[in-house]
Amino acid sequence: MSEALLTQRASLGRRLPTADAVEPALTALGAGLAVAGVAAAAGGYFPTSWGWTALAFLWATALALALRGTVELGIPDLIFFGALTLFAGWIWLATTWSESPPSSFLEGQRVLVYVGGSAAALLLVRRRTVAALIGGVLAAIAAICAYSLATRLFPDRIGSFDPVAGYRLEEPIGYWNALGVFADMGVLLALGVAARGRSTITRALGAAALAILLPTVYFTYSRGASLALGLAVVAFIAFERARLQLVTAFAFASFAPAVSVLIASRFAALTHGTASVGAAAHDGRRLALVLVSAGLVSAGSIIALARLERSVRPPQWLRMAYAGLLVALLAAATVAAVARYGGPSTITRKAYDSFVANPKFERNNLNRRLFSFSGNGRAQLWKVAWRDFEAHPWLGSGPGTFEQEWYRHRALDLKVRDAHNLYVEQLAEAGPLGLGLLLAALAVPLAVAPRARGFRLTGAVLGAYVAFLVHAAVDWDWEVTAVTMSALLCGIAVLAAGRRPQRDERSLVLPLRFTVLAATAALGALAFVGLVGNLALASSTHAAARSDWQKSASQARRASDWAPWSSDAVDLLGQAQLHQGLNGGAAASFRHAIAKDPGRWDFWLDLYAATSGRQAAHAFRQAYTLNPRGDAG
Repeated sequence: MSEALLTQRASLGRRLPTADAVEPALTALGAGLAVAGVAAAAGGYFPTSWGWTALAFLWATALALALRGTVELGIPDLIFFGALTLFAGWIWLATTWSESPPSSFLEGQRVLVYVGGSAAALLLVRRRTVAALIGGVLAAIAAICAYSLATRLFPDRIGSFDPVAGYRLEEPIGYWNALGVFADMGVLLALGVAARGRSTITRALGAAALAILLPTVYFTYSRGASLALGLAVVAFIAFERARLQLVTAFAFASFAPAVSVLIASRFAALTHGTASVGAAAHDGRRLALVLVSAGLVSAGSIIALARLERSVRPPQWLRMAYAGLLVALLAAATVAAVARYGGPSTITRKAYDSFVANPKFERNNLNRRLFSFSGNGRAQLWKVAWRDFEAHPWLGSGPGTFEQEWYRHRALDLKVRDAHNLYVEQLAEAGPLGLGLLLAALAVPLAVAPRARGFRLTGAVLGAYVAFLVHAAVDWDWEVTAVTMSALLCGIAVLAAGRRPQRDERSLVLPLRFTVLAATAALGALAFVGLVGNLALASSTHAAARSDWQKSASQARRASDWAPWSSDAVDLLGQAQLHQGLNGGAAASFRHAIAKDPGRWDFWLDLYAATSGRQAAHAFRQAYTLNPRGDAG
């Protein structure tokens, strides 16, 4: 009897999943939920999402510290996290000299998300679970892009038209260019899985995902995302050694999705902002069938290629001839481009002239937008940021202060909050040291990549990471936490792939464990305080939009109690008092807000509305000085 019982237990033990099987699944699930959850919450752009996200990441970090006896951490991991943490500390320290301390506090809250997410990923992801991490991130990006694409294909059932977006795909992240680079990263990961996946089924799924991801990039009409994707693909190919196989797999996987994008460009109702909802829905249903077919064809093509790779070994002369053909095709394309657009100097001059010209917005046929080199005012934004750096060459003007600098010095009637260039903006706001710390952190995965070549998907995650770094030079991706966190996870995947498991295995001794747990708890408390304050502030704003001034005032007071650095909370209280006829209290609240953040022209305008005589005249002059061109909104 006992022998039979032991036999049954042994059989049951063999059927139960082992830690080696569960850990990759949990890694994929955690990464997927993190990316998809933040992306679904308006891309994690608004402060109300930062506290929840940071708390979730810090909780995962605490669990890893409490439950794991050892972790995999190489020297590059420690350098990456150390530089990122020092950058975050510099942001918080800069609140002491910032021209707008409330704005700098908000930047500090956002960077807590990146520190917490990076800490959790570094502690939880091992070299053997990197593929699972990549799979989770890819699945999340594909799911978000599928929903986004559905708002274009089925506009009568999903989504709504946003006149600010100008018919460019943006949901649920909320910004078309951010969605474009988000989909870019998915494209690179999908190409990598299609070319280098472990199993045929995995490769087929990666190829099929391109039928969602490439049309998403197209319908954002983001030229920056398209440029970043092209450069990242080049980096991917240059990094890999088996380039012929890679290029062939790219062609097999992307041909059908690329054709579907070409077909999509011919549907007028899907590419013109003046189209009716009914016409767009009709064309959308037709395109949906095309995309499903493209996904099936792409998956079938990769399955056929996988079987061909297993059964056929082409001779050396054939591979050389194939490589020669590819080079000839590239040369022919280059000659055709020169004949059509001129030589490099001509193209560069035309592109520069178009880029620095005043912005021209294409409101009808959005296909034309893809072939425009207009910078849409970016040159002017960068000039203001550089002028800000020249005025504050050592410490910067303070994180989050670019908006005030723009209103004070702008030459265009554009309403913007960021410089549309991560590196120039950090130089202006955080100074050379702040920018140096950020660049040091972002450069570590690039430096580690060569030693991670042995991992089959390193080129894919490196390409996705490069796409983010390139696109961040022309937009405000850093402020969209879903995009930045996805890129950081790709960077951490490169770091983990470059580890040496035995050499980089480290024990968490009790003193170190308790020290890091205490630091994690402190950051969690900071994130919680910010969360409560931001929730109250959002509640006050929503109540004001409904003209519920009593609730708006109550929530503004709560926000001010939990976030005493916030000037917006005091200003909202003043607006509620003003609409309740309490002009004296409103004026006092507006003065309090100005004392916290004297560079806000809108606060001075609020004070103008609550006062009269010389006080009102002074307030109006201050508002005009801070925003000479008037409200751009």
